[in-house]
Amino acid sequence: MAGRVYRPVQGCLTRRGWFITLGRTSRMTFCLEALGMPGPIAYTDGACLGNPGPGGWGVRILYPDGEVRELCGMAAATTNNRMELQAAIAALQVLHSHPQVALCTDSRYVIDGLTKWLPAWRRRGWLTTTNTPVKNRDLWMALERLSHPGVRWQHVRGHSGDPNNERADTIARACAAGTCPVLFCGQAGTPPDQRPGQAADAVLASPGIALPTSDTSPVRYISLVHGSVAIDPDWATCAARVRGVSGAQYRKIRTPEELAVFCAAHGVEPPPGA
Repeated sequence: MAGRVYRPVQGCLTRRGWFITLGRTSRMTFCLEALGMPGPIAYTDGACLGNPGPGGWGVRILYPDGEVRELCGMAAATTNNRMELQAAIAALQVLHSHPQVALCTDSRYVIDGLTKWLPAWRRRGWLTTTNTPVKNRDLWMALERLSHPGVRWQHVRGHSGDPNNERADTIARACAAGTCPVLFCGQAGTPPDQRPGQAADAVLASPGIALPTSDTSPVRYISLVHGSVAIDPDWATCAARVRGVSGAQYRKIRTPEELAVFCAAHGVEPPPGA
């Protein structure tokens, strides 16, 4: 059965580490060993139709020897955050024997939850700062068990042209729609592993170096009042909602990542359609 799958950036394994060539014409290379990551790179993504609703997750793993392996899964009733977590869990389950792993995700919810908020959740008995139970506790505990010091968590901007992130997203969306996609397993760049036609070249950013963005999303204001989450298009509307309310939380947001960070920090789900 024919299916379209995608090729990662070109690379080769040398005694100094795994060198990746950035694109078809670029001569630039970098060594994953220099970044402290001689092991595999896993791109993960989750998707949900309706949120809550049917969902799916996708994983694309790039091994240093040039092999590629893709994974997927689906759920009949779930949320986008659960699918993001499940994708990361699946990747680490497959890569459990590798001492060095880079896990790339466009979900700040996953990265910040594991690396910043989870210790505080545990100290509070799995309660958020508003004393509500942490959502998706079962998946957070599973992810914590699989993570180790050799896992480097790398944020990549969603829908920014990274072909491996886009491929994981394509797999996740297909699963959410109830369609089992054709998954690639084999040597990178060999048929039928094909690069998306107009996608930009991927690059795994070094620590502290942000990927360039051109986000023009409008500013919105998210608020949490008495456990209810709302998003307003302007500050005046948000201010009317939170002013004088004890314990109210609010923040200016622009991107889906900023929305996810706010919701994860307070243990709530984004409002439907956000």
